[in-house]
Amino acid sequence: MYNGSFNNLDSDGDSNQYEALIANARIMLVDDEPINTEVLQTYLEGEGYTNFTSTSESVQAIEIMRQSKPDVVLLDLMMPDVSGFDILQMMRNDKSLTHIPVVILTSSDDAETKLKALQLGAMDFLAKPVDASELALRLRNTLGAKAYQHHLINFDQLTGLPKRDTFMEAVDSQTILMSGNKEKGALLHIHIENIKSINSSIGRENGNKIIQTFARRLQASIQSTCSIQNALGIETSVKVARVGGDKFAVFMGPASKPEQVTMLARKIVTDTGQSIKLDEQLYFTSTKIGIALYPNDGDDVQTLLSNAETAMSHVRDHGGKENLTFYSTSMDEESASILAIETGLQTAIERNELRVTYQPKVDVKSGRIIGAEALVRWISKDLGFVGPDQFISIAERTGQIIPIGEWVLKEACAQAAVWREKFGFDFHIAVNMSIRQIHDSDMRRTTKDSLEESGLPASCLTLELTESMVMENAESNIELLRGLKSLGISLSIDDFGTGYSSLSYLQRFPLDELKIDRAFIEEIQTENHRAPIVRAMVSLAHDLEMSVVAEGVETETQLQFMQQLNCELYQGYLRSRPLIANAFEELLLAENQPSKAA
Repeated sequence: MYNGSFNNLDSDGDSNQYEALIANARIMLVDDEPINTEVLQTYLEGEGYTNFTSTSESVQAIEIMRQSKPDVVLLDLMMPDVSGFDILQMMRNDKSLTHIPVVILTSSDDAETKLKALQLGAMDFLAKPVDASELALRLRNTLGAKAYQHHLINFDQLTGLPKRDTFMEAVDSQTILMSGNKEKGALLHIHIENIKSINSSIGRENGNKIIQTFARRLQASIQSTCSIQNALGIETSVKVARVGGDKFAVFMGPASKPEQVTMLARKIVTDTGQSIKLDEQLYFTSTKIGIALYPNDGDDVQTLLSNAETAMSHVRDHGGKENLTFYSTSMDEESASILAIETGLQTAIERNELRVTYQPKVDVKSGRIIGAEALVRWISKDLGFVGPDQFISIAERTGQIIPIGEWVLKEACAQAAVWREKFGFDFHIAVNMSIRQIHDSDMRRTTKDSLEESGLPASCLTLELTESMVMENAESNIELLRGLKSLGISLSIDDFGTGYSSLSYLQRFPLDELKIDRAFIEEIQTENHRAPIVRAMVSLAHDLEMSVVAEGVETETQLQFMQQLNCELYQGYLRSRPLIANAFEELLLAENQPSKAA
């Protein structure tokens, strides 16, 4: 059974459910005259209300409220021992009662009395003797306002799904019941990838439309899976909520076997991972899911949600074929390591811990170094050497890639300008760019400033982007890249062949260079090896008027093959691994005579 909401008023405000909510409302009547409460109850029974609590002993009113949790209180003001004003004050000071709406029963028309009651939290007034029609109308309006307030507090206005606290309260209640029956369950923490970059490129309003589409697909996927499992005789209940801007949670219980949970998670990944069409453009998102099992991974919802989020973070940082994984205790140690990296990255620049290394870009025909690719390295004073495979994805996720990328760009441009001046040729520097940088509103200015401050001509700078990166929300990326290209720089597509480029899009991007991923170069092992894919890539690039860089060239055989294909440039250990600036300059000195003294 699928249950997307937790009260009788669903996100669509269905009129039948609304009527049921009003009719089933818990009404408490407090009046020191029992005859008054009897008359009021008779009136209300005639309107269809059935759930009443009443007292003529005002001293007991607060305790009765705490036990019965009424939806509305009809309260007399003038009572002995404890007045209506006293009760309002006590309700206001009690967190469990402060949000219960109160309608005052009063025979007074005194403005000061009404003002005092309003200041203490009263919502409405009824004049004594009470008119039956007015009573029904005022009560209906009060309950309607409470229902709307309840919906605002407990339900996400964008998707109509329950909010985090509402979800956790409901799951906690369910796990208590499941514990008594020794039943098992599972909590899924779901993350939508790419929403931040989508918001940056097309605006938050359009980003919200994508979240709404995702939520609808998520609910449809859950309903479909439940229907399949129910048809197989597997009874289960599933609750879903939005627990953050781009995060959702699902609780499945009872779920006796992990296979049932896996089936649901796989269906969600598939159904929500399709492209979303908005204003005739396609936008791509992917779904990452972490799963925590009840009670193995936690016997309360807070622990389950935390552990499921840890598992989701593991999938996000390490990938995986299915984009989902189950929580394990070893992930906690990894989470601590990731947290240490996140913390260290925040001060890496200020503590002078980052370094730029340079790998030569070599002319295939002449064998001369014409430039370099700048690569960032991090030597933390606390963590030691942290590999780029460990920190780049984390920097991307946390946004630290923006200041780090800006620092690398400025350093690389400045160093390239020095070598250009010293060795008397147009030294070309290539700098990697992340998806977050592409969508950073200051990226064009940052690039322009880096060139102007260093004195490096724009024609000597190449920004490199991965294939999967540029294809993500391709239409908006085309415009952003054209803006960068207008500075006079070159653009390169890195890791070509590992992504999912559409050739129709590829020819629309303002690209100058195509870099063939090392995985394809590794396939060139003998002189007779035909390597048809590499051959096709080179031919395609040349047809699109792009130069070609072969990455990961390690043997003479590989180099000779690229020479035969008229490939322009190569990188790889055959010439040199990435080097710090001083060591790289030694290479340049070995093959170039400086035009002037250093």
